[in-house]
Amino acid sequence: MAKHIYCHIPFCASKCPYCDFFSVPGMSCGTQEKVIDSMIREIRSIENDDSISTVYIGGGTPSFIPAELIVRLIGAIRDHLNVEDVAEITIEVNPSSLTPAKASMYREVGINRVSTGVQSLHDGILKTLGRLHDADQASGCIGILKDAGFTNISADLIIAVPGQEIGDVIEDLDRLSALGVKHISTYSLSIEAGTPFYKIYNDVIEDLVPSDKEREMYHTLRRKLQARGYVPYEISNAAVRGYESRHNSSYWEGEEYFGIGPGSHGYIDSCRYKHEENIDAYIIDPLDTITEEVLTEEDKMREYPFLKLRTAEGISVKAFAERFGIDFHDIFGDALSRNIDEGYIVEENGYIRLTPSGIDWSNKVAADFL
Repeated sequence: MAKHIYCHIPFCASKCPYCDFFSVPGMSCGTQEKVIDSMIREIRSIENDDSISTVYIGGGTPSFIPAELIVRLIGAIRDHLNVEDVAEITIEVNPSSLTPAKASMYREVGINRVSTGVQSLHDGILKTLGRLHDADQASGCIGILKDAGFTNISADLIIAVPGQEIGDVIEDLDRLSALGVKHISTYSLSIEAGTPFYKIYNDVIEDLVPSDKEREMYHTLRRKLQARGYVPYEISNAAVRGYESRHNSSYWEGEEYFGIGPGSHGYIDSCRYKHEENIDAYIIDPLDTITEEVLTEEDKMREYPFLKLRTAEGISVKAFAERFGIDFHDIFGDALSRNIDEGYIVEENGYIRLTPSGIDWSNKVAADFL
């Protein structure tokens, strides 16, 4: 059925002004416990023949809630599902809420990969982003994780923030590399409707951070990552060899996965589903909050380029034919030719990949194939 499971912890200390993920700040420990109880009920409802090779606990801010609740959640997954001995088990943490005690408990329960919401190592940029931590706390968070025995540590960086310069993000990379971080995710600041940042920046962001500056920042950082031994294996992700995110890679391969928790998404038996973003309803009956969309084989075929073109590997023409029983060129020949002519895509040695220019126009290219 599926080898992957995503658990969404919808709680945080405060809502970042740029964030449009489902999260609720400042809920009581009692409510948090009730949600975890319902997540465990949902886990126990799963019937699955496959062993679980990746578990990802995201949010929200999983490190905001008591570590005992995370331990219970992991325990329920292990009790009900066949989790591989070498499974990748990831948790997201925030520097403002991680403690040595929490890190130790995560390690003891078998979590072996941690994604840290560093975002920046410059206090001014962190203040602009509305983060609760400062640069010293971010560095200290990585130290706490290393002291607890974690070696597979990822850090998120946000670029193209008003007031940020290219030199700032290069300094961030240098410091993270020196701290021994093995995986770095880089996201350009996105101004999403419904967020406080939308009201503040939507009409002026292009003046504050012109698109050519954002692109220069992105490509410069990408080159610097490679020079420091981080291989950019996806549009937003780079890692030391062997430290690529197995869980996130499963999404780009179009693999199925269970989604657990309010606001979470899943994809099982050709059915994409989503839980309502409603904590009270989820507590009452987690399965009653689900809406579904059944994907046809054509749907899956058209989504495949959208997902695979995000990766450095790109689309294997042979793998596509084996998966769908038809030649890629017979379905996407026109879109492929058009994007090759425009310099957005190259086809070589049986693989179809985005060019550097294609990365800049990846949304347009994806829409062409969809």
